[in-house]
Amino acid sequence: MDIAVFTVKELDIITNKKCNKIGEGAFGEVYKGTHNNQDVAVKYCKSSVAKGVARSRGKDGFINRIATKSSASQIDGHKALVANEIMVQLHIRHANVVRLIGCCMETKVPILVFEFIPNCLESMLHGAERQDLSLQKRLDIAIGSMEAIAYMHSRGPQSIVHGDVKPANILISDDLTPKVSDFGSSKLALKIKHVYADMNYIDPVYVKTGNITEKSDAYSFGFVLMELITRKKAQYNGTSVQPDFVKYYTDDDARRNMYDQDMLYTSDLETARCMECLDTMAAIAIWCLKDDVDERPTMAEALEKLKQLRATMQSSF
Repeated sequence: MDIAVFTVKELDIITNKKCNKIGEGAFGEVYKGTHNNQDVAVKYCKSSVAKGVARSRGKDGFINRIATKSSASQIDGHKALVANEIMVQLHIRHANVVRLIGCCMETKVPILVFEFIPNCLESMLHGAERQDLSLQKRLDIAIGSMEAIAYMHSRGPQSIVHGDVKPANILISDDLTPKVSDFGSSKLALKIKHVYADMNYIDPVYVKTGNITEKSDAYSFGFVLMELITRKKAQYNGTSVQPDFVKYYTDDDARRNMYDQDMLYTSDLETARCMECLDTMAAIAIWCLKDDVDERPTMAEALEKLKQLRATMQSSF
């Protein structure tokens, strides 16, 4: 895949001298710009960041994360994340992956230019920009996201593990097409040593052993599915969806009470049929969240189950 190389002066023109900041994070800052009559997101690393930690999304969908401090080792870490991002983008091209348009190599840490995607799944489910999403739309988002990750896993010796699958890293276009983003933690499957991931979604097997595999992405996607059907965030605190959902999964009434009830009123299916579809999505989520790695599905297997569910739903209309 061709990636354009920009100068700092060209990026000043593209971003109109950084006049529209749409996100700020541990990595740096993101500005909206225009290149070849196309909206783009330009991601800069900054040399110093404020003390404290926060996790949210900017108004145009990019994550806000403030790190504790900046140091030479952090800059080296940022360089590694950028190298991973570029490496992954050179290996893959998929309709459900955010496209890297180009980079600038004139700075200490390269600046990255991406296609601009206005929303993210996290903000659509939980943020101030939360939207009404029917069951059909949520299923389409799950399938599109899974297709991207399954594609990454299917490339043999060049297979790539994302390493940080979560709603914040699934961007959503205006037509609700999901696009997987943020490949700074991604690694070639044969070369994985360390990942920088959100502890709310990370595979506990990786935490215990340091080993991360394609099945780790499947585990993380189990949380994404749970958030899609419950609209509750996967956080390790008193409001965590994961312990209750897994604990009460076999209790039909308790499980169904945890589903986002808004879907029952925005679905074209009758309530009973809608519940059956949600039960199937819940079963796939629980399958992905198995403690035993060998009992988890591959992303391709889970994807096939979701596609079968969608085909069944469409035949019911």
